[in-house]
Amino acid sequence: MKDELLEQAEKMGFSLVGVADPELFERYPRIRKPAESEEYWSRPHEIWPAGRSVVVLGLHCREEVLDALVRMDNLFGSFYWEIIRHREYRLRDWFGEQGCEAQITDDVAVKRAAVLAGLGHVGRNSLVAHPEYGSNLRFGLLLTDAEMAFDEPNDPFESAPCGDCRRCEEVCPGEAISDYRVEFSRCIIPAAEGWLSDDEEMIREARRIQQRGEVLEVECNLCQKACPLNEAG
Repeated sequence: MKDELLEQAEKMGFSLVGVADPELFERYPRIRKPAESEEYWSRPHEIWPAGRSVVVLGLHCREEVLDALVRMDNLFGSFYWEIIRHREYRLRDWFGEQGCEAQITDDVAVKRAAVLAGLGHVGRNSLVAHPEYGSNLRFGLLLTDAEMAFDEPNDPFESAPCGDCRRCEEVCPGEAISDYRVEFSRCIIPAAEGWLSDDEEMIREARRIQQRGEVLEVECNLCQKACPLNEAG
């Protein structure tokens, strides 16, 4: 079924597909969501004990529309997230046609899943960096009871080939990035929306940056745009 999955995902327009062993998630420490909160991302078997495979789907993002929003009367969200969710439903239905069950979930740490599915390493900006696409990626995730060959996992604590490059740290408006970690309360996204930050100056600066048109209302991708790993992709 693995070959058929790869074929279907390619037809649907996904750039990357990886399959991870749900047992692998048990070997690593839990991840807070976000890092300053008291809640943790779930492990796959906590969501669905019968799941045998974690399918991670990657979509390469064109930089010119990286910040694009979808605005409708009943919808407000990121352009790429809406594309991914639509395709996830189609792939879920495809699994059903094969006699298997699949569940879409947003409760598993998708960057950890992408690394364990062999789709890259974590970069200094905390995003997953792929050898071909850099960090210009968005990910979706399905759990399925289909048994498939797992891809060779990467170590989530083995960093991407950032070397001495610190462009993402230098360009971050909130100075939130430091040595492969992001202090989320300093990130422009929550600050611009006025949550997870009580730093009034930070909030004012976030809104000034928005007004200048450097970022949009739900995404700040300055650290991605500065990343040299994206130049090849």
